[in-house]
Amino acid sequence: MKSIQEILGNRELFTINSGTTVDNAVKYMAQKGVGLLPVLSEGKLIGVFSERDLVKRVIAPGLDHKTTLVDDVMSKNLVIAKIDESTESAMAKMKDAQTRHILIIDEDRLKGVLSVRDLLEIDLSECKTTIEVLNNYIYSK
Repeated sequence: MKSIQEILGNRELFTINSGTTVDNAVKYMAQKGVGLLPVLSEGKLIGVFSERDLVKRVIAPGLDHKTTLVDDVMSKNLVIAKIDESTESAMAKMKDAQTRHILIIDEDRLKGVLSVRDLLEIDLSECKTTIEVLNNYIYSK
């Protein structure tokens, strides 16, 4: 199975800085096609802002997205995996936390974000390979 580092590859990491308005964060998310942005303060990870945060903490309570800062509505209970952890471990952490994204760190530095979709695609690929091998074994006799 692919390692977390292989899955991340040279994927670009999109982040926002503390003090960004929800309006600017949402526009950036739409531009980059992502559903979650790590929030940094002086280069240090302090939280994440996601589509779910937008719905639950901005739209539902009727806050003004143009003046509300992501710092006030971001998630702070972060789900983190180390870059050398197994994908199974990362998936288990996501399941336990009931989240769709996991932050990947290497020596306390943010390296990337993986989604459930990323991990499921790897798992599905592994299953297809196993099926092909078993099919070839069964029908080659």
